Amino acid sequence: MPTILIAAGGTGGHLYPAMAVAEEIRKERPDVKIIFVGTRDRIESREVPKAGYEFYPINIHAPLRSFTSLVSFPLIFGKAIIDCMRLISKEKPSAMLGAGAYLSVPAGIAAWSFHVPIALLEINSVAGAANKWLGRLAQKLFLAYPEAKNEFTKKFAEGATISGTPVRAGLGEITISQEDARASFELDPSQKTILIFGGSLGARAINQAMESAAPALTENGYNILWQTGKSSDAEILREKFSGKTNVRAMDYIYDMERAYRAADIVVCRAGASSLAELARLGKAAILVPWSNATANHQEANARAFERDGAAIVLTDSQVKEQLLETIVGIMSDEKRRGEMSSYMKRRDNPDASAIVAKWLIEKIK
Repeated sequence: MPTILIAAGGTGGHLYPAMAVAEEIRKERPDVKIIFVGTRDRIESREVPKAGYEFYPINIHAPLRSFTSLVSFPLIFGKAIIDCMRLISKEKPSAMLGAGAYLSVPAGIAAWSFHVPIALLEINSVAGAANKWLGRLAQKLFLAYPEAKNEFTKKFAEGATISGTPVRAGLGEITISQEDARASFELDPSQKTILIFGGSLGARAINQAMESAAPALTENGYNILWQTGKSSDAEILREKFSGKTNVRAMDYIYDMERAYRAADIVVCRAGASSLAELARLGKAAILVPWSNATANHQEANARAFERDGAAIVLTDSQVKEQLLETIVGIMSDEKRRGEMSSYMKRRDNPDASAIVAKWLIEKIK
C-alpha cells in the first residue's frame, strides 16, 4: 500500500494545517496510507487517531537550557532518529511532509537517510528553526507568506510555492443562520456579537482586557462569546460573568465554526491557523499577537493582515487600554467592518491543501 509520512504537532498551529493536507490526500487517493509522527503527550496524540490516521509516537522534546538537558538531549534525539528510521524501513513511505516544530527534525533526518522526498510546510511569515534546518535536506518548500523565503537558502527558496495555509475542508459551509448560531450559545439572536479566544489555555492579556471592556460592551447591547481557556484565572472570570445574559464565557468552544458564524468581529491571537480560518470565513478581526512567540512571528503574521486592511493589531501592552475603544469603533461602523471582512477574504487561498497534497501524491511510485 502506498504510504505518506507526516511529521506535525506540538501545537495546533503545526498540526491542523498538516491534517488538512492529509484530508485532501485521503479524498484524492483513498488507497494511500497516511502515518503521522508526533510526541506522546501533545495535541497530536489525541487528534490524529481521532481523525482516523495512524499515529507513531516518538519521545522527543525541545532542548532546554540546563546542564541535564545538554547531557540527555543528544541521547533522546538520537533515539528518536533511530525510531523514525525503523518506522520508515517498515512502512517505506513515498514522501514525507514536515510541518514545523522540533519533532519533525528526527523524522526528516530519517527520511533523508532513506532517500524519501521531503516537503516542508511553513505557515508563518518568520520561518521556524526546524524548517530552516530541514531546508538543507528537503526537496520542496510550501509557504503561506512570501516573506518567509528570506529565511531559507537562495537555491531552496527559488523553488518555493506560495500555497497559503491549508485549512480543513468544509470550513465555511455551515448552513445555520447567524441568528441561530447566536441562539445556540444562549445569546440574544438580534444583538451583534464579539467572539474572543486565545487558544486552549487562554491568553491572559486578552482575558484581562476583556474583563475591563465587557461591562461597557454589554451596556452597549453587544453579545460576548468568550473562550477563556482553562487556567485558574479564567475560572474566576467565568464565575464573574456567569450572571450576564449577553455574555457566554466558557473554558473551550468545541464548535468553533458555529462560533465564527455567530460573530461580527473576532478578537484573538495571530497564530497562522487562526488567521487562515479568519481569511476563509472573511471575519474582521482585532489581532493580539503573542509577545513571546519565537522570533515574534505572530506579530509579523498580524502586521501582514493589518497592512491589507483586514485587521487591527494591538500588542499585549496595548490591548488592555485600547481594546474597548477599538471594538466599539469597528462595531459602530458597518461600512468599515464590511471592508475589513472583504480584505480578510482576499487573504484566503482555498487551494492550499490541494497544492501541497498534489506534490506528495505525485511522489507515489
